[in-house]
Amino acid sequence: MKKKDKENRTIVKSIHPFFLLLIAPLLYSFSGFQEDTVTSIDNSPLEISVTLRINKIYNINSVNETYQIDGYLLYSWIDTDVHFKPKDSLKESMIYENARASELMQNELWIPAFELINVQGSEETPNTRIEIYSDGKIEYEQRFFGTFSSDMDYVKFPFDSQRYLVEIEPFSYSNRHIIFKNPKLFLADDTDDYLGEDWELTGSDVSLTTKKYKYMDADVNSEKNSYSRVIFEVKAKRLSGYYQWQVLFPLLIIIMASFSIFWIKEFSSQIGVGFTLMLTVVAFNFYSASILPKLSYNTFIEYVIIVGYIFIFLGILAVIINHRINGVEEEKNGIKLQKYFRYGFPLVYAIIMIILYIKLIM
Repeated sequence: MKKKDKENRTIVKSIHPFFLLLIAPLLYSFSGFQEDTVTSIDNSPLEISVTLRINKIYNINSVNETYQIDGYLLYSWIDTDVHFKPKDSLKESMIYENARASELMQNELWIPAFELINVQGSEETPNTRIEIYSDGKIEYEQRFFGTFSSDMDYVKFPFDSQRYLVEIEPFSYSNRHIIFKNPKLFLADDTDDYLGEDWELTGSDVSLTTKKYKYMDADVNSEKNSYSRVIFEVKAKRLSGYYQWQVLFPLLIIIMASFSIFWIKEFSSQIGVGFTLMLTVVAFNFYSASILPKLSYNTFIEYVIIVGYIFIFLGILAVIINHRINGVEEEKNGIKLQKYFRYGFPLVYAIIMIILYIKLIM
């Protein structure tokens, strides 16, 4: 038994060097690919160009400040470790889709992870494509659907304009390793229904910036904390026709109608009309609260409602004071105060509304 074990060890010793000799080129090429890839990233930042094509922005939710985007993302860069010589039977590139692309990423090809910063939850990527060119150029493309969010400014609502953003960063690699360059944004050719019926497309913009994360390292200025970020921006203006005729116009009519109490002689009727119109304006306030998020500031439509509250309240207070001063002798005294209220209230209200429009909208 011992003699047989000794013979086996002798065979292993004789085969082992031969076996290593056979697999050495494979091990060397594999380790060289990994080492060269990491080295190229560490020595100088890898420049990655990114292109976004947006097919449509839809389901815009003003309350949640969210919107959904259907589009394509294309990343491209040069990796000299994956170049090849095209044969007569091959084209200048090789294409891998979906399952084959995933298998290639897991086993052979280095693809960095990219993060959509302002996406809510996980985006859907029904299709993925990797195209490798003979000169080492790699194109990594994704079709995606996602719900995004960004800070919206509602001060001018319903005459507001908004920006719909898509912000992208490398997930793991800081500026020492990866930087974005030459970002491009393309929009669908048919823009009539691009943002739905409530919005009008006014423009687009692309910018590159560096995001510094203080919690990554004690040194805020360290390159380890700095990440390249590209920001795609679609600008749109709200089509305010619905709100003008269905909300603002009836609201202004109600407030102007509240001034009719100065033309009514009976005190009880004046009070009744005033409080009824006050409750009507309250209903408009509930409506505005249902179509906007809870904001730390007032919007234009809320200013209109607040001013309406104030003038209806002052109107009720004015008829009470007038009734208190004149009393039962009201008819004999000719309702002197109400003569001033009849014209003074509408005039002051009109001036305030003009000032609000100039300050907030223009």
